[in-house]
Amino acid sequence: MTPKLTALSLFVTGTLTGTPLRLVRVVPVDDDTWRPFNMASFDQDKVRTFGDFQYTLYWAADKTLVAVRRDLRDHTVQTVRLKGRTLTIDPNDGHRNTVVGVSAEDGRLHLAWDHHCNPLRYGTSRPGFLTEPPAVMAPEDFEPPRPLIPGSKIESRATYPRFLSNPPAPLHFIYRQGSSGNGDNYVQRYDAEKHTWTRLGTTGLFSRRGTYPAWNNSTSRCAYLNDVLLDPTGRLHVTWCYREAGATWGSNHDLHYATSDDSGATWQNNAGERIADLPNGDAIELADPGIVVQSIPVFSWLMNQTAMTLDKANQPHVITYHLATPERPKGKLEHGPPPEIGAKLNLFHYWRTPDGAWHSSGPVTPLRARPGIVFDSHGNLIVYEAKSGGLRVHIALGASGWREWQHADIAVPGVQLHRISKPDLGRMQRDGVLSFAGIDLKEDGRRGFVLLDFELPPSTAEE
Repeated sequence: MTPKLTALSLFVTGTLTGTPLRLVRVVPVDDDTWRPFNMASFDQDKVRTFGDFQYTLYWAADKTLVAVRRDLRDHTVQTVRLKGRTLTIDPNDGHRNTVVGVSAEDGRLHLAWDHHCNPLRYGTSRPGFLTEPPAVMAPEDFEPPRPLIPGSKIESRATYPRFLSNPPAPLHFIYRQGSSGNGDNYVQRYDAEKHTWTRLGTTGLFSRRGTYPAWNNSTSRCAYLNDVLLDPTGRLHVTWCYREAGATWGSNHDLHYATSDDSGATWQNNAGERIADLPNGDAIELADPGIVVQSIPVFSWLMNQTAMTLDKANQPHVITYHLATPERPKGKLEHGPPPEIGAKLNLFHYWRTPDGAWHSSGPVTPLRARPGIVFDSHGNLIVYEAKSGGLRVHIALGASGWREWQHADIAVPGVQLHRISKPDLGRMQRDGVLSFAGIDLKEDGRRGFVLLDFELPPSTAEE
């Protein structure tokens, strides 16, 4: 049975007393990158720390893929242009994201780049590149691109690649095959000894099957994942919404949740009941019981591919935005809501407690951008977004059970933040530093690529 969400009282302050985050440094990487885009909200593992170095990717001004290595001991930066890896198909399409992954067992850095319903692009560094890092990076440190799984017939229309680098589990890779409203997500696991990937099952994670009466009896859909996370026990957590029609995100609906304890082969619903067995061709589908943990109707303009993190109890917290009350626009239906409806979009926070109950503390505050989220060491949930050239921060106080929120705007001297990435989870877990990449909008129209470090706030919560 789908658990009923508990509506909690909400206290919202206009500003935050004290400094919510302290800017430690801004590290410039490149002052002139590819202008149409260089950051996407679905860039899970856009930035990743391993050992003494932080790694990321970006598109240079001439559309060439560039690998970045930052030395965390002195914050010097090295870059390597990866010739032959360029934006070639609709280079103005902001879906064409770049992500990295790390496999400690063989010391490889994994790369994926340039996708929107076209052949999967994947490659790695040489073995030992991470574990025995060279003094100076060189193009020779990166092996030629190759198929993820040689001979695979389902790497032809890839979109939204993401790596999951969290130890102790092996490296995972997830991407969508197909199109919006009509696509499948595939889960792969890496074998470092063989330098090969195994697809978890004979089917995608989600089936397109089922009839959805609330959207003209739609019979085909795709699942849009929020962040996919591995907890320290190796459990995979996924949350998602379904989109019934690729033409509009007005057809997005409902918050869903499932877990896997065997790297993505079999899946359980919120109550721990088996709902999918991918090796036997049984995918998660619309009619499966116990997967809807929050009913959000169509025309709520629920945003897809937002943010999820785990608290100390390994319980998921989701930040998204949508309308408090569904509203269908007048006239022709467009991809997004018209301005008069878009102005009503608000941040919503949904989370699970160990008893299996899901809770809500929304609407919290106006939000129309996919944010990043992390927990500090005291249980405060920190939500951050680029806003007005700086950083806007929303904090759900752990001491209040995340019922109370505070907000602040933080200026970043010398930088006009235009876009930001998801957090570097490796740096966060190891050093307690919120580190991410940003786009610096220059006065002459150039767009720089920077790395930012923030110290997280102290807490008054009891530890």
